[in-house]
Formats: sequence, structure tokens, C-alpha cells
Amino acid sequence: MERLLLVLPLLAYGYVAFAYLLPGVVGERGLERARPLAVAGALVHLVELTLSVMRGHRPGISMALSATALTMVVAWVWLVRKRQKPVAMLIGPLAVVLLGTSEVIPEGRVMPLSEAAGSAWLPVHLGLMFSGLVGFVLSFAVGVLYLYVRGRLKQKDFRQLGRMPSLETLDRIQFRATLFGFVFLTLGIGAGGAWAAATMDRPWALDPIVWFTVLTWLWYGIALQVRLVAGWRGRWSALFSIVGFGGLLATLALSQILFRSWHTYG
Repeated sequence: MERLLLVLPLLAYGYVAFAYLLPGVVGERGLERARPLAVAGALVHLVELTLSVMRGHRPGISMALSATALTMVVAWVWLVRKRQKPVAMLIGPLAVVLLGTSEVIPEGRVMPLSEAAGSAWLPVHLGLMFSGLVGFVLSFAVGVLYLYVRGRLKQKDFRQLGRMPSLETLDRIQFRATLFGFVFLTLGIGAGGAWAAATMDRPWALDPIVWFTVLTWLWYGIALQVRLVAGWRGRWSALFSIVGFGGLLATLALSQILFRSWHTYG
């Protein structure tokens, strides 16, 4: 039963990604089925995560990635409802990759759990951090789409651009996604700092992953400031999001590969 609850959302999300990447293959009726399938898959996915928590599974990188995929599917449903299909086309495959990755990586635990086992701060911290990641993923995807559309317009190549949102619409979505990610990253850092201060005896401020995360937070904060104060929009805003997301991925990779820190899983 547990495996079925994992396979069903993956199949539903896979169909959604396939339908929007290759709409000519599934046809109009196939596209119409994608949204109810995404909703059904998300509901099953939510049940699976809830049961995992009720069974006493400790939050870790696998559960966090799975929850991020679920949040991205919710964002996908909202984007389709708002008729932002080109943006949704980029989100679907990312959700499939995240959920698939969450099921194949080894189960692990966060190292600080040995000092704060069962703390309620951990799921709050992870939930906020990975909600911020969802915002930055969306911001990255829209930034890439913005530069693609802008490049086509510069070259006066208007083929297939009729299906794309305007540059103004893409810029607005990208800003809102960045702001969403920044707010949740800020809350996640605050929750993690409060948890560390309340439960850990060893110094945590020198953890390299903490500093990498703070640098990422500063980067996105600067991106929002130069947009709001200096008026840097469009191309510059998209580039800030793309570079920032690359740095965020590097932070996640470094935390698992190069550094043995408080944020290492396994």
C-alpha cells in the first residue's frame, strides 16, 4: 500500500509533464485530463506524507524533497488555472525530478537530531526552507523563459511566441516568485537559528552551510532591493534569479558532498 501511494503521484505528475511538453501527442482531451490528474496525484501525495509523519518517520532530505515536489504541483495547478501554460510547462518536469529523486536517495537523518531528537523545530525549519526553494525554482524557470522570449523578440523571430506570456507578465510572475522564496527563506533561517539556540550545546554559527545560506539570502535580498529601489527589471531581474538559484543548488550539493556539518544528512 505504501509503495502504491508513492507510485500513483509519480505517474500522475509524469503524465502532466509529458502532456504539457508534448501537447501534440496527447491532444486537447489529453491536456484537459492533466489538471484533474495533478489534483488527484497531489491529494494522494499529501496522504502519503501525512502517513509517513504519523508512522514516526523523521524529516530528512527525502521527505523535504517530496514535500517540495508537492508544493510545486500545487503551484502548477494554480498557474494552469491562471492560463500561464508556458510557465507550467517548465514546472511539471521539475516536480517529477524532485519526487523521483526523493524516492531513490538513501533515507537519512539530520545530524543535529542526535542532540534534539523529536524536536518540532525540524519540520518547521525544513518546511519553510523548502517552501522558499519552491519560490526560487519558479523564479528560475520564469527567468529562463523571460530570457528566451526576449531573445526571440530581439532576433525578430516571432514563431510560437503567440502562445507565450508577455515580457511584462513574465517579469511580474518572476518578481512575485522571488519575493515568495525570499520571505520563506528568511522565516526558515529564523526558525533554524531559534532551534539551534534553544537546543544545541555546540557552537553552530561557524557551520559553513549556515554561511552559504546567509550569502544566498543576501543575494536574493539585493536582487529585490535593486529592483524596488534602482528599478532593475526584466533581464537583470531574470539574471539575478538564475545566478541565485545556481548558488542555492551549489549550497545544497556542498552540504551533502564536501562538508561534514550540522546540516549533513545520513
